Amino acid sequence: MTLPKYVSDNAGAGVSWGHALRCPRCRGRLRDSDGDGDGLRCDACAVTYPVENGIPRFVPQDTYAEGFGFQWNRHRLTQLDSHSGLPITRDRLLRASGWSPEDLHGRTLLECGSGAGRFTEVLCETGAQVTSFDISSAVRANAASNGRFPNLRLVQASVYEAPFPEESFDYLLCFGVIQHTPDVERTFKTLFRYLRPGGRFCVDVYAAMVAYPHPRRLLRPVTRRIPPARLYSLVERAVPRLLPLSMALGAVPKAGPYLARAVPVAGHRHLGLTDPEMIRNWSVLDTFDWLAPRYERPQPRRRLARWARELGLREFSIRRDRGLYVIGGVK
Repeated sequence: MTLPKYVSDNAGAGVSWGHALRCPRCRGRLRDSDGDGDGLRCDACAVTYPVENGIPRFVPQDTYAEGFGFQWNRHRLTQLDSHSGLPITRDRLLRASGWSPEDLHGRTLLECGSGAGRFTEVLCETGAQVTSFDISSAVRANAASNGRFPNLRLVQASVYEAPFPEESFDYLLCFGVIQHTPDVERTFKTLFRYLRPGGRFCVDVYAAMVAYPHPRRLLRPVTRRIPPARLYSLVERAVPRLLPLSMALGAVPKAGPYLARAVPVAGHRHLGLTDPEMIRNWSVLDTFDWLAPRYERPQPRRRLARWARELGLREFSIRRDRGLYVIGGVK
């Protein structure tokens, strides 16, 4: 597959990367370094950033998010609505954000931490002008699935040094990311540098342990130190044995969700999946996702509210969605 070379003045949505991106070091403008689309150069500080398969790269290949790159390239299709045939991701995005496809059409949107692109696909289908980035090699999976959209631009970058002009996006979306970063407060506050005043946002984060206890908390001190490939192999063997028990406990009236939580594998009764192989794949993916990240720092509601007030965010709300807090509002 050949992706659009966004460094071209005639690329993709008609915008060159040199006009759309900034040098993470000095905030200078970037331009095509050699005319063939293989690199971006900052004239101000003379740093060159590679462009690989159409994706500008602003971070080393190996970061603290190595496990995420492994899982999303292994499970590139698992959570895509176009693969499952169910609107699982679409429904979650629209429900959590309160946005409609009509709200997003033609608007500029920044997706922070795209993973394999399950939300990217839905966002692109609304007709929004989507810029999506991830720190891990998951951008390869996203490109393979969603590179067909002319309204998508992909970047591999860290949220702490993102190569975007400040206050340049109408919408900001960040799902499944900030609890897995080294400094959650810094991550949360940095995101809003790129949202214009009056822009709308939706961010989620794991609820603090006291609000959502789970046995994986006991396993993670060990599992997060296991190399991703080795841990994945262990999870692949454990899920077929433990998932039937989790599903059976989850079916118990009223108490089911609490009983199922005692088994450290992910079940998905609430998603409406029926195909056994698809259920197993979702469980393997999410169980690995629970156990592998180097960082996992759930947050209490009061802390999130304090951060939002410190940023001067307007009309913001914080609500529970199962084990998450979802924060939405206006900058």
